[in-house]
Amino acid sequence: MCKIRIINQLGVKLMPLHVGLIQKQQQSLTLTPSLRQSISILQFSSAELNEYILDQIQSNPALQLEVTPSPDRESSWSTVSAAADRYDRIVSEESLTEHLEHQISLLSISPDVRAALYYLIGSLDDKGYLTLDSLHAATALRTNIDKLNEAIAILHTLAPPGIGARDLRECLLLQIRKSNSLAYKIVDKHLGLLAEKEYELLSTIFGVKSPDIYEAELQIKTLHPYPAMNFNTKPTHYISADVILRQTDCGISIIVNQAHLPAVQLDSSFSTMLHTDSSNEVKRYAKDSMYKANQLIRGLEQRQQTLYNITKEILAFQSDFFKEGTTSLKSMTLKDIASAAHVHESTVSRATSNKYLQTPLGVFAFKQLFSKGVSGTSTDAYHSVYKIKKEIKELIDNERKTSPLSDQKIVTLLQKHSIAISRRTVAKYRTELGIQDSRNRIKK
Repeated sequence: MCKIRIINQLGVKLMPLHVGLIQKQQQSLTLTPSLRQSISILQFSSAELNEYILDQIQSNPALQLEVTPSPDRESSWSTVSAAADRYDRIVSEESLTEHLEHQISLLSISPDVRAALYYLIGSLDDKGYLTLDSLHAATALRTNIDKLNEAIAILHTLAPPGIGARDLRECLLLQIRKSNSLAYKIVDKHLGLLAEKEYELLSTIFGVKSPDIYEAELQIKTLHPYPAMNFNTKPTHYISADVILRQTDCGISIIVNQAHLPAVQLDSSFSTMLHTDSSNEVKRYAKDSMYKANQLIRGLEQRQQTLYNITKEILAFQSDFFKEGTTSLKSMTLKDIASAAHVHESTVSRATSNKYLQTPLGVFAFKQLFSKGVSGTSTDAYHSVYKIKKEIKELIDNERKTSPLSDQKIVTLLQKHSIAISRRTVAKYRTELGIQDSRNRIKK
């Protein structure tokens, strides 16, 4: 009572409490089952969509597999099957395969050699050794032995050192590289004697003192016998391209690949149920099943059209990339493609998530084509991450081996090419390229 009296003295009016119904208007977005299904279908990867369609066929009797697929589906498969066998790539999280493919994407090489390199990567065993018959590989790639050997030589230059070796001897030699060094000569001709610790015999053979043999042995012990030992060896997963770009006389054609998906159609018997003298309950069931079946088919058609439209805009935006490779990849965001395709950014994100694009240059994840880029120092242009990594790799490849470039020196040299990035960013990109820092690259 005391508190109420004080409040009233301050002139505050107490409002009575009432319980009642209030009518209010507001806008909200409600996802209908059909809209939710369309969004899911667009976002599904090929494997997920394949499983989803099969589940729908089993649960909805109004759907059935198409016995004779349409000519479009057959022609799409027949035109890409040979290329898919060659270019379908193996994907494994943080795997040796991804590490090598990233390095290959930075190389300026012919499509034939690039295809051969992808084939060689698929022929590596868990140790990182190359296990294949050269004649069989050349036949499968429809190339000659010289071209295959050129690809093997390029593979031997990639990181980790020793990758693609045929045996332990070659693996160690690829890591030493200096053919005039004592360690190289021992591995090349007398590795067995070193394993048996025949130091005196080795000293006599090479005309050197025992300490020199000990020093060479220490150098050899620092080498990795298995190049892939530090990489993830999880089971590999195979992918299939969702969209295929084919070079024709009229330019590049876009094919939304449906060959790996089940072809579905309506069961005509359900349509008959709606016009017979069946009970109302049966008619309602048939009508509901037909509606769901039509929604699925419409969703699949909409997915195909959306993928086509978005790929078309990406092709127009990244035309130089599809002609020249990753070094010509432009800065491109989801907003750029959404604006060009007149859709929301979320639609582009769903359409490109977990999906792959097959091109004459190889198979790429759609997400690889998107990059915010780095602004230039003297122009308004943006440099893609791929281009910057290529510049860094070229600078290091051409450096003086006795005085390697530091990360800060690389920053300075990149600024001359109108690329402004920090030393920390250089170190990050260098590490992603599998290149050691300047202290470990120095050769005396």
